[in-house]
Amino acid sequence: VWDRAVTVLPRVDQLWYKYIHMEEMLGNVAVARQIFERWMSWEPDSQAWLMYIKFELRYNEIGRARGVFERFVECRPEVNAWIRFARFEMKNGEIGKARSVYERAVDKLADDEEAESLFVAFAEFEERCKETERARFIYKYALDHIPKGRAEDLYRKFVAFEKQYGDREGIEDAIVGKRRFQYEDEVRKNPLNYDSWFDYIRLEESVGNKDRIREVYE
Repeated sequence: VWDRAVTVLPRVDQLWYKYIHMEEMLGNVAVARQIFERWMSWEPDSQAWLMYIKFELRYNEIGRARGVFERFVECRPEVNAWIRFARFEMKNGEIGKARSVYERAVDKLADDEEAESLFVAFAEFEERCKETERARFIYKYALDHIPKGRAEDLYRKFVAFEKQYGDREGIEDAIVGKRRFQYEDEVRKNPLNYDSWFDYIRLEESVGNKDRIREVYE
């Protein structure tokens, strides 16, 4: 009956769940895996892929779970999927593999609308690995590439990072960057707000980069 149900209604997730659950309760692990494979061929949503991964992990099949993750990020190339994949590798003590997953994700999704959370997760991963220079490079690269309007959390995290690990100059740079971000946001929302423009120019004059000052005036 379950077999006929998933054949006739392959887009009804509940039928697949219950079919797999029945086989697993009976101890038919190989059969349950075959059903998962049939289900994945329909390219279901993220929750289905995560269920398959949890299934493999219940039987300590780390290699199989990794293989499912690879297909998951190919089918659903979303920031959240890649972060889950990297955290899976980290949890299993595979730091090199986790870093590789983050690097591949950045290659594919650096321009994605959700890229901010990817860069934050990557930088925090390097921080946990005591790789502060790597983390600093990721923050700076991200701040150069992500539009100001989508980088609020990134700036906040970077300032906190510099306060914890940076020298005086690095902390000052981070704070200036945060204020620069605020002024950019203000003049973007209201281009006729002269006070914000003058404050922004004064900020750049205090830093002393002539090109930046000129750019704001322009």
